[in-house]
Amino acid sequence: MKHIIIKNNKKYLKHEYSQEEELTNLFSKNFQNIISDKSLFIKIEKQVKSKNFKNFKHSISDGFLLVWENPTTPSLYITEIELEKHDINKHILPQLGNFISFIQSASIDELNVVRNFLYEEIKNNKQIFNKIQKDTGKEVHKLLDDSMEDLQILLVIDRITPELSIGLLQIEKAINVKIRKIEVSLFIKNREEVILFSDSEITEDEMQTSKERTEFEYTLEYHFENKPEKILSIFNSFLEHVKTKNIKISPMKHYIGFFKNNNMIFSCVVRKNSLVYYSKANINEIKSGNFNIPFRDVSSIGHYTNHLPTEIVITESDQIDDLIKYFNEVYKKY
Repeated sequence: MKHIIIKNNKKYLKHEYSQEEELTNLFSKNFQNIISDKSLFIKIEKQVKSKNFKNFKHSISDGFLLVWENPTTPSLYITEIELEKHDINKHILPQLGNFISFIQSASIDELNVVRNFLYEEIKNNKQIFNKIQKDTGKEVHKLLDDSMEDLQILLVIDRITPELSIGLLQIEKAINVKIRKIEVSLFIKNREEVILFSDSEITEDEMQTSKERTEFEYTLEYHFENKPEKILSIFNSFLEHVKTKNIKISPMKHYIGFFKNNNMIFSCVVRKNSLVYYSKANINEIKSGNFNIPFRDVSSIGHYTNHLPTEIVITESDQIDDLIKYFNEVYKKY
């Protein structure tokens, strides 16, 4: 079957990658258009391993993707670039499985090895180094440190077959790991190129349908697996109060949503050292000075629940009372 794009009365024929390096170079040149202008793809092969990670042979990544659209919750992806024609069971899934093993078993010291390696790579490019600090208001080392709290996997591939899609879905459901999937196709007319891509993160986070909510694919346990007891305790204190209200709690892939009459008024992103809440109320709608918790306007900043414009970061149990008081105000208003 031929795949063709028609643009300005020109036909662009789909290019078949002969080698993985073609796709790697294409993604390297276009990652900001595909991901964000607040992202950096570090194209470098790096072995990731821990003492509990015995199979080193296939544990070399194709690079790392750092995304800082929201400096509070930066994301770091171990990146694997593959072609559809590669064997699923002998190559693609085992490679991803090795990265999952690293994410689940790596010690703090072993994660710090990766962090420090990436920091030195970024520091070599002063323009990028300064841009990150200007965009985020954070030191690059601190941003990388925060991104390690939610280390994820990115699979860049020319096409995800139905068989691979099923395999990835089974892995994500069985194991608490996030795999972002990006399909990238290249179409060419003479020497003019057109890129077509799809991003699973955009699809999954924008499709907030009632069907998704009732299927309950993700659980609270999914979000708190391997998280510190302190973070779970803080969340449970908030949850106990929320349960006294007419609120539906819906764990999604990247966040936990709190719905009042099918209207999401609050959400929570669980990190290792913090709980990041988002509120439906604009930052000036409810007087933030009445609450001893940090507020930030994120209405123009990308995050997992973009339609909620106010961010509150909770790190300590003594902040819960004020968070609950603020939640009550939002609940009354909406």
